[in-house]
Amino acid sequence: MSSNVTHMQVEDIQLASALSLAIDESCDIKDTAQVTRFVRYMSSQGPKEEKLGLLPLSGQTLGEDVANAVQKCLEDYGIDINKIVSIATDGARTKSFSEIKTFINEKSIDHPELEEDKWLQKFTFMVDTTMKLNELNLKLQGKGNPAYALLEDSSLFRKKITSFVEDMESGKLLHFKNLKQYRDETNATIDTNYFSIALKNMKDGFAERFEQFKANKSTLAFIVNPLNTNTNEMNNEPFGIDAGSLQMQLLDLKTKDLWNGKFTELKSKLEELEIQKCMHIEQHKWTALKEIPRVEALIFGAWNSLPECYSEGKKLAYGVLTIFGSIYSCDQAFSCMNIIKSKVRSQLTNKNLESCLKFKTASY
Repeated sequence: MSSNVTHMQVEDIQLASALSLAIDESCDIKDTAQVTRFVRYMSSQGPKEEKLGLLPLSGQTLGEDVANAVQKCLEDYGIDINKIVSIATDGARTKSFSEIKTFINEKSIDHPELEEDKWLQKFTFMVDTTMKLNELNLKLQGKGNPAYALLEDSSLFRKKITSFVEDMESGKLLHFKNLKQYRDETNATIDTNYFSIALKNMKDGFAERFEQFKANKSTLAFIVNPLNTNTNEMNNEPFGIDAGSLQMQLLDLKTKDLWNGKFTELKSKLEELEIQKCMHIEQHKWTALKEIPRVEALIFGAWNSLPECYSEGKKLAYGVLTIFGSIYSCDQAFSCMNIIKSKVRSQLTNKNLESCLKFKTASY
């Protein structure tokens, strides 16, 4: 059954004009390095995101080993690597303090740093900062989030960091409630200069990590805002687009209300979807959050309704929609892997593990 699912997946992938990969590595319960590969591609029903399989690697694995194994796998499946437009990888470069301290004292555990002012300042600062990073992480999680949404959220967070720096330098600590509480309770002098530098370094780290996304901002935004996109600022090369034909088709699209109204309607739908999403997150309604329409489905619907005379624009939009915004799917697959191959099933073979994981993640 697993091989049949894989056969159907590969058939659809081979027919796709563009595809993207998400690749990550993790060790199972037997310390075998497992490389998971997710593929995003466009089918006749819309964007699909499927796990192509697991690649078990023995011994110490380097990035080159993973790349060679993935390339060989694609070649074995007859998938044209020239169709790949992007690859996403890891790229790895609450209790209150008083409750924690009380708990440790009750257990007679000696941690003198809990009485040290500088350490406590750093600790409360990290609590505040981690909470903000978790808020961003929640927005980036889940399937069906196109890359342009990740770009918007990451750009907004960088702007927020600028506000955090200004807040820290002013000493008001409006955005650092735990650090402010510690200062108020202990009368400590907060090392605002140290924390300001840490925040600036974080901002630089975000800018470096998302540099490629920012450089392709016009291309990524095209899928929701084609009427106001400057084609000279777009990177069409990975998608095999005829730039001249695209320009003419977009001029035609802008002048015909029958078709450009599709994107005015799309924006309204996306606004309503964002309102619902924020409401469910605020109310912690995670099940309801999963049931709302996917952003990518709404975008695909708008482009798919256009006639084939806008073929270059549709080809570009479909290609951009295949780009992974994150490797969330890989992380989710590894969580499933650890449940399937647990301590009580540690002798599960790599082949059976891949089959079980295929059934868990496939939509076929």
